[in-house]
Amino acid sequence: MSKKGVKKPEKGLSFPITNDKGDRSTSVVGKNIIAAAMRGAGTPEGEKFAVACEKEKNWRFKYNKHYMNLVRLSAASPDIALKVAGAGADYMHDTFEFVDPNDSTSVTPFSQFMDNAKSRGSFQSHTIEGTGGKKGGKPLSVPYKRHVLRGEALKAQLARWAEYGTIEPDAAQALSELAEGDLDLAGRHFVLIGAGSAMGPFIKLLEHGATVICIDIPGAWGEGPKKMWKRLIDTARNSPGKIIVPVTAAGGGKISTDDELLQAVGCNLTEQPAEILNWLSSVAPKQKLTVGNYTYLDGDLHVKLSLAADAVMKSLLERRPNTAIAFLCTPTDIHVIPDAAHQAAKSNYGFHLGKPVEILINLLSMGKMLRKNALAPVPTQSGTSLKLCDGMSVAQGPNYALAKRLQHWRAMLAYDGAHTVSSHIAPSTATASVVSNRSFGWAYGGMPYFKPYEIFQQETTNALMAGMLVADVVQKSSVADPKNRKYFGIKNTLELFKHNSVHGGLWRAAYKVDSIGETSVIIHFLGGPKNFLPMVFVVLVVIIFAVLKFTPLGAKFGLH
Repeated sequence: MSKKGVKKPEKGLSFPITNDKGDRSTSVVGKNIIAAAMRGAGTPEGEKFAVACEKEKNWRFKYNKHYMNLVRLSAASPDIALKVAGAGADYMHDTFEFVDPNDSTSVTPFSQFMDNAKSRGSFQSHTIEGTGGKKGGKPLSVPYKRHVLRGEALKAQLARWAEYGTIEPDAAQALSELAEGDLDLAGRHFVLIGAGSAMGPFIKLLEHGATVICIDIPGAWGEGPKKMWKRLIDTARNSPGKIIVPVTAAGGGKISTDDELLQAVGCNLTEQPAEILNWLSSVAPKQKLTVGNYTYLDGDLHVKLSLAADAVMKSLLERRPNTAIAFLCTPTDIHVIPDAAHQAAKSNYGFHLGKPVEILINLLSMGKMLRKNALAPVPTQSGTSLKLCDGMSVAQGPNYALAKRLQHWRAMLAYDGAHTVSSHIAPSTATASVVSNRSFGWAYGGMPYFKPYEIFQQETTNALMAGMLVADVVQKSSVADPKNRKYFGIKNTLELFKHNSVHGGLWRAAYKVDSIGETSVIIHFLGGPKNFLPMVFVVLVVIIFAVLKFTPLGAKFGLH
């Protein structure tokens, strides 16, 4: 709303209208989506959960319990998991609207708009060949604490992370296989939706000679977008790889200067999803594409980006059936986890040096802080059980949860449809945007007190997760290939996400991540993880001394 109370006109992909006033409530829509997904199960329990979801009056701060119901419902059987995923995704595509950017009176259901995508336009392609770096491949390298790890040094660090519990052992093994030999991605084609993302694999893919097809905002939008595209272009030119970028028809294939390129390059995902789909359907026509979504914006914009990317991926899988898809999963979600991770969380909850202090914090907060991470196993219809980790952080909000849940649904549906899916959990990362929020920065400073947390720097996460993506593409034995599904024992597609996780310690920690924030801030201000317990001891000694020195209790013992 503007200062005069006039609603800003919708353009492109939009939330549906939710009342007679023309409002588009993200809370109402979010509830309806999760309820529709629950009903998709076709079971009495699904209907019960859906009704409870629709009746929720405090969606902003209680959405997480309904997401837990959603995941528990999906865990019941492989069939139910797919029904839930399909119902949720379909509901979003069918109910969201597409408002013609040039005619706000032309409104179409989003699914219908994308069904007619071929009638829309496309983009021209502009290719930039890299001339720098070593051709022919090289081992994976990972920047870490002012060093660049490769070979035996990288394998040793991966083993230490796995032993401590910061990453899962299978992730360490997959990455270790890339630590030696020549990793050459020449001829491999990756589509990055959100190529300029801080968390994306752009740099590492080019470093190993890949062809990266870049989707990101138009350079014509201003100096910020132009600066981003210049960074991507310069990186490509100084690499052994190459990039292919979309340019507007105005470029006419006659682009001869960087200034012309920066003005013509880029596209609008939420206003031009059909044109992007058409372009991707024709670019590098004889090549297999791996399409990854690395987009992020705050609030409802994240949902729109996620849905627009989903529409492109869904249709591209149909047009180019050998296409693979990729996502970065957040650790702050609800995931099926390995039995070993569940057992480690139980063990870390047991007695250790700081346990008395932690119990005291839990009691003083009336049970709100430092809540047990290990949950009771969820029974399935087959008589087995699945272990879950509730890593949801309520502060991130329901729009964030919805955007990430849609990505889960697409991964599950595509995997069951025999498409390769690279979708692994990335760790909490100290990106510039995250630590610019002082409370998050303070919390990150204290979180490593809780074994086995480690907060990674952006360059480390980028390299590790790019490595996981590459491993899924080049290793024939990868869990990402549905041909190996039986070998890995994946019956329910929810189990896809429990493999090769780089969760940063969240799965194996003693306490739920949503219950350690305040304590982590306190730890930060008391000197950090290594100094916390000594500082607590000093504070307690001072308090005891003060009590004995200045109260009647001290006089009783003759200490005044």
